[in-house]
Amino acid sequence: MPSGFIIHNVKDALAAALGILESQQKEVAWLIPPSVHSLATTLGFFEAMRTFVKQGGVSRGIVSVSRENIDEIRMSVESGEDIRHSDAIHELFMYVGDKQQSVSSINIGVEEYTLDTPVIAFWSESPTYAEYLLTSFESAWSQAVPAAQRIEELLAQGGE
Repeated sequence: MPSGFIIHNVKDALAAALGILESQQKEVAWLIPPSVHSLATTLGFFEAMRTFVKQGGVSRGIVSVSRENIDEIRMSVESGEDIRHSDAIHELFMYVGDKQQSVSSINIGVEEYTLDTPVIAFWSESPTYAEYLLTSFESAWSQAVPAAQRIEELLAQGGE
């Protein structure tokens, strides 16, 4: 396998991330914009993640939780994922599995992703690159709030 390659659209980035999820045994960490989370849900991630967690895997993720995605985030949390909310990150995404494989991208100016949105994403099997991404993830994780807390805040404000 090559040590890395460039991915040019969201659909291919999500396919790479799903491949990472399906090959992992211990942990996946992810940070994605809400529109990418919604797209991933439609491409089978929810079912694959539920299976992964049932088999003892750990999923930790960061996404902006809002009224628009409250139901899908709630389902993910209820299925065992550890999700946190952050409004700070919306042009970056990363998906890292077992500190080995990763797909990551920074896309300046993209507010809403579709499957055809052009991106420059990088897939890698480098543990060194995965550790670099995880360091960034841990920093964002420490500043994010639990999704359950954010959901409660939204509901208290008159959400669902």
